[in-house]
Amino acid sequence: MVLDHDWAATPLGPELEWSPTLRSAVSTCLNSRFPTLLMWGPELVMVYNDSYAPMLGARHPYALGRSAPMVWADIWADLQPMVSEVMAGRATYSEDLQLVMTRYGFVEETYFSFSFSPVVEPGGRVAGLLDTVAETTHRVLAARRMAVLQKLGSLPRSVHGSGPEAAAAALRVLADARTDCPFGLVYLGEGSDEARPVAAHGIALADDVADSLIPELVQKVMATGQFRTVTGLDGLLPGLSSLGASPAGESDVHTAVVLPLVVAGQSAPVGALVLGTSPHLRLDEEYQAFLALAAGQVAAAVADARAVETERRRAADQAELDRARAQFLTEVAVTLQRAVLGPTVLPDGFAVHYEPATGTLEVGGDWYDVIDLPEGRYGVVVGDVVGTGLSAAAVMGQLRSAGRALLLESRSPAHVLMALDRFASLTPGASVSTVFCAVIDPAARILRYSSAGHVPGIVVDADGAARFLAAADSLPLAVVAELDRPQADVALPPGSTLLLYTDGLVEQRGAALDDGMARAAAALVAGRALPPVDLAEALRRELVGDAPDDDVAFLLYRCGS
Repeated sequence: MVLDHDWAATPLGPELEWSPTLRSAVSTCLNSRFPTLLMWGPELVMVYNDSYAPMLGARHPYALGRSAPMVWADIWADLQPMVSEVMAGRATYSEDLQLVMTRYGFVEETYFSFSFSPVVEPGGRVAGLLDTVAETTHRVLAARRMAVLQKLGSLPRSVHGSGPEAAAAALRVLADARTDCPFGLVYLGEGSDEARPVAAHGIALADDVADSLIPELVQKVMATGQFRTVTGLDGLLPGLSSLGASPAGESDVHTAVVLPLVVAGQSAPVGALVLGTSPHLRLDEEYQAFLALAAGQVAAAVADARAVETERRRAADQAELDRARAQFLTEVAVTLQRAVLGPTVLPDGFAVHYEPATGTLEVGGDWYDVIDLPEGRYGVVVGDVVGTGLSAAAVMGQLRSAGRALLLESRSPAHVLMALDRFASLTPGASVSTVFCAVIDPAARILRYSSAGHVPGIVVDADGAARFLAAADSLPLAVVAELDRPQADVALPPGSTLLLYTDGLVEQRGAALDDGMARAAAALVAGRALPPVDLAEALRRELVGDAPDDDVAFLLYRCGS
């Protein structure tokens, strides 16, 4: 086309009269595989290569040999300052520049990355400019739409919601993406019932489109499972505008896509999602794929909410039976927890107790452990994993096993907790667990300890003096990487009693934690003459009662004379 063009009819004149610089610039442009445009002379006559032609849309091939300000009249106000800078001898660069143009007969939102470079004749005069350019519209739109899909995928599980509420939550996300989805409607059906609109954004549920045209398409989409496109909305509903939705300006929405809400495992769609499309973007395959993925996320949210509703109804139906089985399940939970905790046979001087929170019917994350170490020493650990249930118990079991192995190898409480930090950071659900780790040396009558955010242990001497072990406290597990854990030594005089416990022993509703710890210390002082097993029972009666609000685990050690 360049060879056949009548250049004599353009300001460039006949090809035989072109300057060597112009010939060289045209050769550079035409032989480049990268989209390239040459604008030459005061009129900025356009010469471009095959790769550049698609960017012109319907303006190609008319644009060849024409003046750039005339061809690109709709965006020349954006380009002219850069052209002036190039004509002054300075190159420019723009990345993902938004340009609003009408190359396909409608006002279009587009993005380009390009560089304008001066072409200099001998003597230093700038005679033209080379534009090396890449259209980035697809990349910019893909990144924008991916962010929307990620937000839809991260919607919290609808624990207390319903199908309509889940649909409304999804549309609130799409309402923040009006550039691609100017309006949205969700229709849901149940069984053989006709689908009805339950949520909307950018359009009222009572609008004519929602009441007449769309429901008929929704029924067809739900019957076939295939999406449908509806056009002419700008005539049916002239007020349906994308004001403020698109950087390309205001224009009535004329097209919408009706997509089935398909749930895995169900033969028929549960509803339909109606999404208006931007009047400033082509409804190409990538746009359709985005809308289909959005419908998939909405369907997943609705299915999840319905599953929760079903589970809630099932739970209500089983409530009476659950109450009848409550005591049995509690006993099973306690038995399982004690089987996990162990050991069943304790060394002399030790006593332990575990009790689940009233009504949880679940194992929990509280634990204790006593480990026989060389040279007659004992490792003792009391810890608390955040949460309850099997997941917390599973994490507790992993931490307990890891702590036992580490104590057998290290016998340094601080090193054990630092190693547990690394272990907890790699174990889902283990972060922010609290642990009190100590090594008892009965011969030397010394307790060496370190605490990872746990409630302080208590030592009561035979004469009734009480001490809280808070000198080696630090943050819970896996809160700060590479944390140096402190440790401290405390003397255990003959007849002294050590109490390590979880916060369920000292926490009470409406009371400060310090008050609960003071009550525990007072109860320990009062029972210091009792054998450890009897003292454990006394502490249970005094501090735990018959209905604890939280799991309780504690460990007692009596130092021999």
